Amino acid sequence: MRLRAGRRQGLDLSRAGLVVAAAPGRRRLVVAALALALAYAAGAGTAALRLHEPADPAEAEQRQQMLDQQRLAQALARAHAQELERQIETLNQQLRACQEELTFFRRTRDAKR
Repeated sequence: MRLRAGRRQGLDLSRAGLVVAAAPGRRRLVVAALALALAYAAGAGTAALRLHEPADPAEAEQRQQMLDQQRLAQALARAHAQELERQIETLNQQLRACQEELTFFRRTRDAKR
């Protein structure tokens, strides 16, 4: 930024002319900062995984059983959701058929009048 000096001894900021210039290499700085952040996150994730490794084989087996139970529960929930979607689709088809039938009956009734 460049400031013009006012008439008085100090700077008159209300009359100062400001010039804004783009910082050179700003894009390079942003890319470098993002690369550094990604490297840090990858290192922190690896360190976190190492911290959570169980030292006791019984604890590892217990965690594996919990993981298996969670996977089974997820698969069961997914199957339940698919069954509900199938039932909803069947009900929608029945609804469309009933609406078409109702429309047919209304048209025949109106035609008789």
